[in-house]
Amino acid sequence: MQYRVIGSNKDTGARMELTFHAESKAAAERKASQQGMAVNRVEDITDGHVHPAGDVRHSTGRGGGVGKLPILLIIVIVAVAIYYFRHRIPGLH
Repeated sequence: MQYRVIGSNKDTGARMELTFHAESKAAAERKASQQGMAVNRVEDITDGHVHPAGDVRHSTGRGGGVGKLPILLIIVIVAVAIYYFRHRIPGLH
């Protein structure tokens, strides 16, 4: 079977897309990992059409998004500002 493996380079975070002939989704994923890829998705492209191969696996390694960090940072900044200016805000002192 032929698989398209999509992910990112573990060292640089650059997007990668590789195509492998492999016996299974797991074998294609192992081959991609051996070439330095953090795997995000594996697709079965044996017959020329894309068929997602099983569930999507998200890597916890480098190259991923920042997630909820910006929201948390904004909440912390607002909380510190409210604490600092609490005497100037009517109803908080």
